[in-house]
Parts: sequence; structure tokens; C-alpha cells
Amino acid sequence: MLSRARVGFRTVVGVLAVLAAASSAAADKPQFLNSPRALELDRPFSEAVRAGDFLFLSGAIGEDPATGKLPAGGIQPEARQTLKNVKSVLEANGASLDDVVKCTVFLADIAEWPAFNTVYREFFKKPFPARSALAASGLAMNARVELECIAYVPQKGPR
Repeated sequence: MLSRARVGFRTVVGVLAVLAAASSAAADKPQFLNSPRALELDRPFSEAVRAGDFLFLSGAIGEDPATGKLPAGGIQPEARQTLKNVKSVLEANGASLDDVVKCTVFLADIAEWPAFNTVYREFFKKPFPARSALAASGLAMNARVELECIAYVPQKGPR
């Protein structure tokens, strides 16, 4: 069992690491990144924002880019398309699923968590990114799932 002093030390070290990452990211001007399709849709958010060595993706749902609709069949087809959409945004910005360090999963029904995890494991392998999952009501387009991710993608060359 860890002592309170040891837990406190770990907390302080963790906070300092986050602050150091944030200050180095703040030194660079954030880049707001959108595909031509995203610009055409003119939604009130960017697909991704690069801040320093981090790429922050907006929440993605299972909207099929070709049709603008959610796939039929429930959580698993939606989860699969959602992860394909995340992968596409990452790749368009010089990253991959292997670069993802944190995901947040929003589910319309938390009972669908095991079904989502089955699809998630098709895309992410060990070691898995850090992750949170929660139930949310009223996802865009009545989606079953929304996923947002943070990727660590060191910039090449001098800053």
C-alpha cells in the first residue's frame, strides 16, 4: 500500500508533466485542421487541432462520408464506421491509430459498452490508449456512439 506522501508525490509529478506538455504546446500556435469535406459542411468545429506535438480530434460519429447517414444495424456498424472516420482524420494529419494516447467514448446506452469494445479491439491493439467511457443522451444524429481522441505526433524538424 502506498503512503499518502508517495501518492502525493506521484500526483505532483503527473501535474508537472501535464503543465510542461501544455507549455511546450502553447509555444506553438495551434493549427485548426479540416478536410475539404469538413469545410464544405461548415460545421462549428474543427475536425482536429494540432497543438505542439499533440493532435486533438473532435468527437466522431459513424456518419458515412459518402451518404452523410449512419449505417443501419446498431452499435457495432456505427462503432466500426466511427473508428474508420477517426482513422481517416488521423491519417489526413500525418498520424495513425498507433499514435493515439487517449480516447473518450460516449455511448447512448452504457449497456452497449461490451459490443463497442468488440469493435474497438479490431482497431486498437495492446498497449491500448488511456480511455474513458460514459453514457450520454442526445448524441448528434441520434448516434449510438461518439469517440474523441488525442494523439501524440511529434513535429518533424525545428520548431
